[in-house]
Amino acid sequence: MAQFTGRLRGPNSDPSRVLIDISDERFSVSTGRVQIGSWEIQKISAERTSIFRFELNIDGNRYDFNPEDPSAFSEAVGAVIDLTESKGRFGLKARIERTADA
Repeated sequence: MAQFTGRLRGPNSDPSRVLIDISDERFSVSTGRVQIGSWEIQKISAERTSIFRFELNIDGNRYDFNPEDPSAFSEAVGAVIDLTESKGRFGLKARIERTADA
């Protein structure tokens, strides 16, 4: 079981402090004592858009999530990093290319 706190922002909402619980193949979001929702982890798509921010696709809705522990969250949710931009995401593409050329 892994729990992550951070700020979640929806398409038409202000950022809210939430707790995300990833366990038993479920992805659950709550704020305070209120359960916002729970989904199968396979139905969650997560992309790391910066060092500290993730874009989550939950049931076709996009959310920005800034976890307090980005590295652990990335590993737990299986986030991907899109390196197709010419400059790459936060310098990763350039570092990978330099390593490959060496």
